[in-house]
Amino acid sequence: MARDFIFVFILLVTFTIINAIPFHKRTAFFGPCPNVEDTFSVKMDPDPLISPHLTTITITGKEVSGLIIGPLASLVVTIGATGPVQTPSAFPVCNATDCPIFSGTEYTTSGTFILNATLPKSYQVVLTIGNLNSSSPQMTFLHDQILACALATIET
Repeated sequence: MARDFIFVFILLVTFTIINAIPFHKRTAFFGPCPNVEDTFSVKMDPDPLISPHLTTITITGKEVSGLIIGPLASLVVTIGATGPVQTPSAFPVCNATDCPIFSGTEYTTSGTFILNATLPKSYQVVLTIGNLNSSSPQMTFLHDQILACALATIET
């Protein structure tokens, strides 16, 4: 009888300890950017970001503002706090077979880059789509026009 009580006691203590351990994974929640009508859903791997690590970002969206995403459109990934922590990465949104993307059309694109910067305690991941100004080394968009955007603030 005493062995049964000891077994039950150990079992209850084990369940209590297991329930006390936080198993929630901190993931980035991407929302819309201020002053930009279109946004998209984002899948980031790894989530949260790890440095140095190979990072893949996949976006899926639907053009709704009536703007056309053309063959020159790029997805620009910027990671930073008060300024960028590493050079922004740019990836084409579409290829020649599925461009242009008209209003109401769904699209998916992804890009992989090496995150090799030291991440601060709090930082933002900003994903923007626009037509890059080829004469600007700062990755600015033509006419400062952002076609779609998603933003996440991450605190570690």
